[in-house]
Amino acid sequence: MADAERQLAVEGAQRVRVAVCAIVAGVFFFGGQLWVATIAAKEQTVGLLQGLTPAFHHLAVAAVDPRTVHENFLVNHQVALIVAFVLSYLVGAGAMVVPLRYLAAAERLRSAAPSPFIGYLASYGPVFVAVAWPAYEVSLVIGAHGYLSGSARDAAAITAASGGGVRIALQLLLTLGTLAVAGAFIMVSMRAMRVGLLTRMMGTVGIIAGVLFLIPLTPLPVVQALWLVFFGAMLLNFGNRPLPEAWMVAEARPWPPRQNARPPRQPRAAREPSVGRGLRRGAAASPPVPAPAAPRGPSPSASKKRKRRR
Repeated sequence: MADAERQLAVEGAQRVRVAVCAIVAGVFFFGGQLWVATIAAKEQTVGLLQGLTPAFHHLAVAAVDPRTVHENFLVNHQVALIVAFVLSYLVGAGAMVVPLRYLAAAERLRSAAPSPFIGYLASYGPVFVAVAWPAYEVSLVIGAHGYLSGSARDAAAITAASGGGVRIALQLLLTLGTLAVAGAFIMVSMRAMRVGLLTRMMGTVGIIAGVLFLIPLTPLPVVQALWLVFFGAMLLNFGNRPLPEAWMVAEARPWPPRQNARPPRQPRAAREPSVGRGLRRGAAASPPVPAPAAPRGPSPSASKKRKRRR
């Protein structure tokens, strides 16, 4: 009991700091990606006809590879791209560690079957992404400088400038980090929703945000950023909305099951009143008995015949 009360006191003391980190993570993660997309929109694209130009001239490879345009773009916009990646990942993704670890620790306190693996995902996944993405972008810029400073402009030279063991290791680290971040969002949101730390809407949006790390259906991380900002606003009681009850106690407070808005439709026989069914059954079993006819009195012709006989 003392450990639970101590944990509640720690959660209350860290709540404002965690909320600020969550909002900063959402704003910088989305803002940096928006900046990168704005810069990338200025790049001159290499079309299909440009790629097939050497074949039209009966050449196996082009003397100047069409991807040289991209290398020039990287060098001309290197400062803006590096700053945008640093803000989006080193600041934005790095700040995700604080709210994810905080929520994972709160869920572990209230869960009947706690899992330390979720805490590892929340702690190390964002760090891998925060370090690997800016490093990978810097390596691409360095490779572009080396390519443009050389004399060769063929496909072999540009492949050597954009490849190499270091970049392959960074790509592997990026893949592992992205998987860890997606797993952290999905598992933390789902388990926190089960114990009552997140509402059903917040839990569902968090699960969707984790899936979008793996399957980016949108060019910008809108859902991920919104979940982080909304989580920070929830911790700050934005709009005077109270926190879920599970935050006030050291035990789970699962949400009640949803009630069906419309009751199940009953069969027609069950909806009919029993009296009506009894009347119809009686009518079908025995036909109605006719009422007895009233007795008839003596006819006037018979009385006249008796008088004549007298």
